[in-house]
Amino acid sequence: MLKHKKLLSLLLAATMLFTVTGCGGGTDDGGAADGTGESGLTEWEETANIYATDETDEELYEQAIAEGGEVTLYSISSRCGKVAEAFTAKYPEIECTAFDISTNELLEKVTREHEAGQYVADVVHIKDQDGSLYNEYVQNKIFYLYQPADIFSHIDPSYTETATPLYIELTQLFYNAEAYPDGSPITNIWQLTEPQWKGKILMQNPLDNLSWGSWITGFCVGDVPDQLAAAYEELYGEALVLSDGCENAGYEFLKRLHDNEPIYTSSSDEIAEAVGTPGQSDPPVGFSASSKLRKNEDNGWVLAPVNLYPTTGIPAINTLYVVEGCEHPAAAKLLIRFMMGGIDGDTSGYEPFNTLGGWPVRDDIEPAEGSTPYSELNVSPFDPDEIYVTYNTVRDFWQMLG
Repeated sequence: MLKHKKLLSLLLAATMLFTVTGCGGGTDDGGAADGTGESGLTEWEETANIYATDETDEELYEQAIAEGGEVTLYSISSRCGKVAEAFTAKYPEIECTAFDISTNELLEKVTREHEAGQYVADVVHIKDQDGSLYNEYVQNKIFYLYQPADIFSHIDPSYTETATPLYIELTQLFYNAEAYPDGSPITNIWQLTEPQWKGKILMQNPLDNLSWGSWITGFCVGDVPDQLAAAYEELYGEALVLSDGCENAGYEFLKRLHDNEPIYTSSSDEIAEAVGTPGQSDPPVGFSASSKLRKNEDNGWVLAPVNLYPTTGIPAINTLYVVEGCEHPAAAKLLIRFMMGGIDGDTSGYEPFNTLGGWPVRDDIEPAEGSTPYSELNVSPFDPDEIYVTYNTVRDFWQMLG
């Protein structure tokens, strides 16, 4: 909400700037009024060569040493420390410093530093859950997408239009495999709205969490409402009737899910533990980050994911950005290449993320052993513009439900 107001002000400012330059408001030396040179690039864009797609690891390593031999990563994953160690082991003349920071804190920190001209972070690892990173940071040249051609030739272009993707996670429904040895008691998403599951569905409150607010928004946009309506008719043999205030099947599903009184928790770990702890006779089901599946063995859980029909929702795609103005752009690009699995067969930079509950975006990197192929999962497409425009409407709808 605040971020959307911020974007509006930026757009208005851009419109005013266009008006001025359109009336001859350029500079006398041939450069543009916005600080770009004759090439149309800013000084930093030219120095960083940020739009290059054909640089090799060897070239970037030499440049990274020349620019100081340092690189700083801000990441939402605790696994970033392993990445930094592996990077320095491969490129010993570059010191990689990684900070594990929560999503909200990371964005606040990097934004505040950038506005103050303090360029600490070179690379940011985060998820663009609601499209705001693309619409507010990339479009306004606070973050840049570095997209090397050799690596991106192995990635579906649908993932790369608005992001540099690292790997995919989901918000999945989980059940207790010990209590239900014959498989999930729920397969069609509308079964979650049936009376027997009232008060037995765990999730996080979409009003308190950006990712969950984005997830519920995904049910209301694109072709998903039509898919939900068809799935309802398949399950119950009759057409879905929309309630007052529900403009499509997505809103109707959310209303009925809300009416079934889901139980809110503060984290996916709590949900995974409540659902997956063995020895329960009547355990709940719960929506949790798919990455929690990797904790089954260590915690003795019996979590099992559900491939919900017709969809489990939009994906949570982990993304990488170079921060505008950063002091180590060559090292930043080299680090991004390393984290994405490189091109020389050394995937040590990607291995910390290649675990159960996460899926590679590259077609030449195999997912973790035991993973269901991503192509077999029912996942809605992520359109950052649709989610961005609709987010507040769906969030307000959920809040109105009480």
